[in-house]
Amino acid sequence: MPRRQVAIFSLLLAAPLAAAQQDWPQRPVRMPVGFGPGGGTDIVARIVAQPLGEAHGQSVVVENRPGAGGTIAAAQVAKAPPDGDTASMPSNGRAVSAVM
Repeated sequence: MPRRQVAIFSLLLAAPLAAAQQDWPQRPVRMPVGFGPGGGTDIVARIVAQPLGEAHGQSVVVENRPGAGGTIAAAQVAKAPPDGDTASMPSNGRAVSAVM
């Protein structure tokens, strides 16, 4: 994942904080990743999670949920409560699976 996409993703995660004007996050942020540990998407998620957690003073926990081309992790994010404590780390395959 190019640096530009990582920067855009980080900004998108920070935008709700500025808009809500409240203390966020109250709990550790969960980041389901649809692929196994050590893969490209997992590595990028961990690179993004560390500075994101430091910036907000809360842990960002990367959870690997491999299977179905990332759909299992995407379903977990979709079913999560809309409290901002779950973030998604999509891959390029998400764009393809939507068309398929």
